[in-house]
Amino acid sequence: MAKGKTIAEVKKEMRQKAIKALEESLLMIEADAKLLVGVKTATLKRSMTHNIEETEDKIKGEVGSYGVDYAYYHSLDNPYLEDARDMNLEAIRRKIKDVLQE
Repeated sequence: MAKGKTIAEVKKEMRQKAIKALEESLLMIEADAKLLVGVKTATLKRSMTHNIEETEDKIKGEVGSYGVDYAYYHSLDNPYLEDARDMNLEAIRRKIKDVLQE
């Protein structure tokens, strides 16, 4: 435990660091997905965003296209989201490891 900090303070600090690492990871995936997606009108590319949901015991992040009906069908022929995730997997693992070791 960090000197002079309560368990609750350390827990809160770790959660904030985990959220920051998740945010940075999602931004990397989102940026690469936008580079990998096929573009005709750029509607799909512009619709891509990320979201973080928090509950008391979980932090969940997702990257996707919202409000574009054909996004799912496009991803069947071009798995841009999965490819972007895979491209960044090692960097994401390092970010998580760094947070846990601090």
